Amino acid sequence: MAHGRDEILAVLQDAGGDSLRDAWLFDDGGHESLYLRPDVRDRVAELDVERYIDNERYGYVTRETWESLHYTDYEFTIRGFDEFTLYRTFLGTDDDRVGLMASFDPGASVAFQTVTRELYEQFEHTPITVEPE
Repeated sequence: MAHGRDEILAVLQDAGGDSLRDAWLFDDGGHESLYLRPDVRDRVAELDVERYIDNERYGYVTRETWESLHYTDYEFTIRGFDEFTLYRTFLGTDDDRVGLMASFDPGASVAFQTVTRELYEQFEHTPITVEPE
């Protein structure tokens, strides 16, 4: 795993422990899996992951929209599903932002704002690039 990926994964695992299901990086051209729990790997193998990630790329546009409508900065999005909670944020500088998506078991007690701010502090000036699979 290249520089930065271990640190991202460590923050997510510290926050969610065994409830971390998967973690992905993405940009406008590709995606990369950082972590897949074995029971999730079997389920993801049946999905069109590229299509799923493509939907999350809309976050680049909606982040800018939210920031232009509010007096404060966008930090993260949470979506609740019956079998997991999905977290998405963006890391890096404006020109080189990379999306981060991770899911956790339902009911997991994850302090998403704390996670986001910890990631922002670590990667505020560290460029991350996606290494497509």
